[in-house]
Amino acid sequence: MKFDIRRFAEKAYPSVIGFVLIAVIGITALGKDNNFNEKSQPNSSTSIVSKSQYIVTNYKKAALSEYDMSQEAVKVTAKAKTKTAEPKKIEVTNFTVDIPDDYTVVYECEPTPLNFYETRDIKDEIYSVYDENSDQIVTLNGFDLVCQIVNNEISDSWGWEAIKAQAVAAYSYVRFNDDCDKIPSVGLRPGYSAIIEDCVNAVSGQAVYYDGSIIDAVYSASTAGCSTESSAVWGTQYPYLLAVVSPYDEKDPHYGVQTVLSKDEVKKIIESKTDIKLSDDLKKWFGIQSVYSRKYIADMTIDEYTHCRIDGKMSRITGTVLASILGLKNNAFEIEYDNGNFIFTTYGWGHGVGMSQWGACYYAEAGYTYDQILRHYYLDTSICLSDENQKAVERGQQDSSEDKSEQNTVDASSNFSQNEDNANNIDNSSYNN
Repeated sequence: MKFDIRRFAEKAYPSVIGFVLIAVIGITALGKDNNFNEKSQPNSSTSIVSKSQYIVTNYKKAALSEYDMSQEAVKVTAKAKTKTAEPKKIEVTNFTVDIPDDYTVVYECEPTPLNFYETRDIKDEIYSVYDENSDQIVTLNGFDLVCQIVNNEISDSWGWEAIKAQAVAAYSYVRFNDDCDKIPSVGLRPGYSAIIEDCVNAVSGQAVYYDGSIIDAVYSASTAGCSTESSAVWGTQYPYLLAVVSPYDEKDPHYGVQTVLSKDEVKKIIESKTDIKLSDDLKKWFGIQSVYSRKYIADMTIDEYTHCRIDGKMSRITGTVLASILGLKNNAFEIEYDNGNFIFTTYGWGHGVGMSQWGACYYAEAGYTYDQILRHYYLDTSICLSDENQKAVERGQQDSSEDKSEQNTVDASSNFSQNEDNANNIDNSSYNN
């Protein structure tokens, strides 16, 4: 059999060609795969992580002992932080306690003189008052009572117009409380001078009126530059007891007085009088929350406490409470700390409601009449002659009849004792004989 290469080639050619093509394609594909890492790497701005890279990342499984199993929910215990040296505590040397803004409306009133001269006798009116000086209830006639109050409050060293203003205010204050069936607290000092008698006589029976009624004519030694509203001090709002300017009060010797206490003294006083134990943070010891009439402190905190126990009773902490604890003149004060000492600067003396006595003194010196002074401090008021206080007169008549009855009882008792002594003398003489 003759081998025909030509025929063999024609038959084998397709198979060979196919095999060659497959080999070429395989070699080409293999070449491309080898170049993958070189051509397919992400550029520098891309942060893609391939799946194969994530799988081979080396993680260590925590043992059970490394878990905190004491919590309600299982939590991985955080790595302990490296301790760093604590910064040195900087000792506070000085600071001022901030005072918030105040929006009290302050009035300025300059009334014209009334030229009012009517008077009446008040000696038949009998009043009982609590005398702060003797700590007793004292009963006096109206004239003697007013004279003793004036003598105690301002004496006779000030101008006549100031003395007369004090006399009318004192009588109005007593009458207001008597109408309310209250015994007012006053300071009495007997032994008043002829000057005081003359001034009281000049305005005897006159009172301060608002809307037809005698007012509660309260007064204090001085203010912190303007008087205070009654509602801010006692919670009762009177339309005539609002804040008015009192510029002369800075002449009061008690204006701007400084009380200096060391931080140890402050700590001892507060902890002995309250149930508060002060912290080491001096800046937290005092905080002022609100003020009224410019300088008077209302709500405040002691070491961030708003209430404390004083004498077994829970009290809201106010400027008045702190002033009482520390023995300050009033609650119009500023607080500074300077090198171990707290400095409390007070302005004026007393509650500041109504007439300022030092203000009256210098208003009189400036030429104001007593009625101008009174109507400056008691807004929208008038000065009128009061009606006789019938209740006070009847009280005097009743006391007088009781005194006579007591005197008669004493006399009868005295006569009985004398007769008994005489009888004894007779018996004794007989016995001796």
